[in-house]
Amino acid sequence: MDAIYRQLCRDHKHMQQLLDAFEKLLHQLGRSDRDPATLSLILDALDYLSVYPDKWHHPTEELVFARLLTKPAHDRDAIYSAQMQHERIAAATKHMSGLFYAVANDSAVERHTLVDACTNYLQLQREHMELENRVIFPQIELYLTDTDWDAIRTQIGTQQDPLFNDDTRKTYESLRQHLTEPQNPVIAVA
Repeated sequence: MDAIYRQLCRDHKHMQQLLDAFEKLLHQLGRSDRDPATLSLILDALDYLSVYPDKWHHPTEELVFARLLTKPAHDRDAIYSAQMQHERIAAATKHMSGLFYAVANDSAVERHTLVDACTNYLQLQREHMELENRVIFPQIELYLTDTDWDAIRTQIGTQQDPLFNDDTRKTYESLRQHLTEPQNPVIAVA
């Protein structure tokens, strides 16, 4: 399969990993014994979720979906639904960022507002990836040809994921470190 398709699949794997870590950070945020870096990591995660998916992943999917819609795809409604979700995800990410930057700047944000926004955001993101993975990506594999991928490639160029790419991950180093460190360190007893 084409490198762009493989990148989109890797992106979903990485975004799922990030959403899982984000959810754990959210649970830690309300604890009195939380790591002081928790809020900073949440802000880094939201920055990443607004930069990479909105600047490369979703625009690339839009090009792929447009190409797929020229084929005899069997579930066009799923494609249209995913396209609408891209807009909702971008708006939800912006909303979440605003809430957490307000918290970081000691502004009053009601707890239920934050919890509801987080719950809705995580659900939207996960449902979106599930739809694409289960319904749309199999259609992509079935219908897109090398010629289609070449046309898509000329429209986008190549872009690396900043969180999981060695050349650009310095921006997100603490977040990447949090994602890759063991969750339950083993303590040796002598």
